[in-house]
Amino acid sequence: MDTYGRNDTIIGREGLVRSFFSGTGKSYDRVVRMFTLGLDDRWKGEIVRLVPDSRRILDLGCGTGILTERLAMTHPRAEIVGVDITPDYLAEYEERLRRKPWIHARPMLGNAETVSLEGEFDAVVSSYLIKYVDADLLLNNTTPHLRRGGAFIAHDFTLPTDPIYLNSWRAYTWAINRIGPMLFPEFRTVFDDGLTGLLRRTRWPDDVMRALRDHGYEEVRYRRLSFQTAGLVSAVRA
Repeated sequence: MDTYGRNDTIIGREGLVRSFFSGTGKSYDRVVRMFTLGLDDRWKGEIVRLVPDSRRILDLGCGTGILTERLAMTHPRAEIVGVDITPDYLAEYEERLRRKPWIHARPMLGNAETVSLEGEFDAVVSSYLIKYVDADLLLNNTTPHLRRGGAFIAHDFTLPTDPIYLNSWRAYTWAINRIGPMLFPEFRTVFDDGLTGLLRRTRWPDDVMRALRDHGYEEVRYRRLSFQTAGLVSAVRA
């Protein structure tokens, strides 16, 4: 698998994520709202809608806790474990928990592919993580902790395949890659064709669906969202 070229190792993928996101935690929520034109809220809702009744939920690549908060609103009795590799994002996550003590969550610093997990979860979810990981390594690490019948749900940006949508996507990303660094210079690496370049190279969602089937998951499904600019994969552990 050469999705990331020389970055296709655990260390290389970690380095890519750190180069994108180190030092950006405080402005991340504003960037997401602004540059997804508010669609992030809708996409998070699509994830939450697929989560079954749960006692424990694993939120991989939890970032500042946007998805964790949405999960807590619909599953108020669930314990949520949020995993992220970037310390300043987990600091924002913890601040969210302090401001909103009704969220029953616990942050963990670690790589989703290798983090040491304990116990069993009813759902494993992620938003904007899956394009950065090796799907097989991720499932090797998480499947033993997902109960049988539990849900695996992954959402991320996608490159449109419809020519009209693709041309619109190219025009929009061209614009934000120029405006973004002026408004949020800490995100320069992301806007400097970093994210859009990755989306042109990634094999998500195909690799993820293949890996889910290889690991014995059932009901593997993929939905395109918002003019094919995002996608959602869901599956059930057999």
